[in-house]
Amino acid sequence: MPAVETQSPSSVRAVERALELLFHIADHRGSVSLQELAREVGCSKSTVHRLLATLERLGVVERDPELRHYRLGRRARELSREPWAQTDLRQVVLPYMRELCSESAETVTLHRLEDTEHVVIEQCESPQEIRRSLQLGQRAPLLRGATAKAILAGLSADEARAVLAQTRTDEDGGPSPQELEDIRTVGYAFSLAERVAGGASISVPLFDRTERVCGALSISGPSFRFTAARATCCAPALVEAARRISAELGARS
Repeated sequence: MPAVETQSPSSVRAVERALELLFHIADHRGSVSLQELAREVGCSKSTVHRLLATLERLGVVERDPELRHYRLGRRARELSREPWAQTDLRQVVLPYMRELCSESAETVTLHRLEDTEHVVIEQCESPQEIRRSLQLGQRAPLLRGATAKAILAGLSADEARAVLAQTRTDEDGGPSPQELEDIRTVGYAFSLAERVAGGASISVPLFDRTERVCGALSISGPSFRFTAARATCCAPALVEAARRISAELGARS
């Protein structure tokens, strides 16, 4: 007769506490401190820290690089539904935005794709006196500008054509297939006064766990300062940030 494996009460309790921690972190919809988690679950900080370290190694919990607070990790997000992932987009991207803003000294914006438009949902403004500033909630069609072109390039050729069929105007047919292919090759889009006079920006697409483009991350500034040469210097950091963000969102490629 095969032996029956049993678990000790302490190991079962550890599993219960680990799951309880996950539920509490999920309830916060963002990040939460070790001290607050310990208070909520009624355990010592050392016990909670030990459990969180295990969960972090498994990829279901991660720490905010700045605050060092805890939030659900990539493997936990892979189990979540898309509406939750969209809600959490700001929380995932904001640390990267702050770093890019500090490095470039220009405004960094996060845009979410909504149908045939992109919407500004977060912004880190340049510390310089003369700067680009976008309004949260501002919408623009997927037609012109670095952000629109980056998102269009993140779509398949057929999807991009379908979107442009809805957004193009008599005066502007949008980027050509070759322009979008060039953007895919270099990994980013640049625009100089395309949508806003006196403005310049560089943008990269972001991808979610379905491997589809879900938005874009951009750096922008006044065209007299944020030149094509300056944008090219900022491109590697922006592309790398987008790669890491997409990975955190669950994209594998």
